[in-house]
Amino acid sequence: MSIYKLAAFDMDGTLLNSAKEIQPSATAAFKRAIQAGRILALDTGRAVTELRQYPFIEMGIRYGACACGTVIYDFQENRVLAKKSIPAELIPIIVEASREEDLMFQAMVDGISYVEEASVKRMDHYQMGIYQPLYEDTTSYAEDVRDFALAHADSINKINLYHTDPESRERTGKRLAGLPLDFTYAETTSFEITPQGVSKGTGLQDLCRVLDIPIDQAIGVGDAFNDVPMLRMAGLGIAMGNSNEAALKAADVIVGDNDHDGIAEVIDRYLIGGPFPLG
Repeated sequence: MSIYKLAAFDMDGTLLNSAKEIQPSATAAFKRAIQAGRILALDTGRAVTELRQYPFIEMGIRYGACACGTVIYDFQENRVLAKKSIPAELIPIIVEASREEDLMFQAMVDGISYVEEASVKRMDHYQMGIYQPLYEDTTSYAEDVRDFALAHADSINKINLYHTDPESRERTGKRLAGLPLDFTYAETTSFEITPQGVSKGTGLQDLCRVLDIPIDQAIGVGDAFNDVPMLRMAGLGIAMGNSNEAALKAADVIVGDNDHDGIAEVIDRYLIGGPFPLG
């Protein structure tokens, strides 16, 4: 029998397959986990509103560490359990630096994502076209999202800057280097900004604290650079078979990929314990 009480899953590249869907084998495994008394959660860079297209409550996933650990959320009660924000005095600096590049600016406040409608219509331009339907369905539009960020400078949890190419992202990184913030590269051109010391790892830690679960009884599952802190913080860090090299090195174990029942393997072999059911 497994010692683990909770499993927290990254979304893209982990819980979601290459078609941005949840495998039937995963949803079946969720039921077995709930029946075994385990807790299922998300640990994702997405804002809360970017998760509402998936029926997580029906699947048994009640909690989330969202926006890279800055917002701990209860999906069943629709409320923020804990949150952290970027220091207000740094928002104008980020805004001004963002004006130097052709990029899409996204601000997250208490789990809600804010962008400009014109940018969403050009997400292919920022190499994020696969996410355009998601943003059209789940984000809130601000007439000028930079002005919005300045007006809500004391409550911004996370900022994403989507660039046209990696070189543009590098220039933004150099402009903001040295600020007391944490920066993460994601996707092809995304530059993620969170409060200093806040990550998917601290998000998992905060979630466990809220639920009164020892961190060494938590599993973290991911595939990418921004999952590394979670993989290292968890009692058991599990990398998907499709993970990048950084995630593979940070993990304690590796399972199947996100298109071939890796999530079911996590639940049956490690969260519940016992043999992994084949077929």
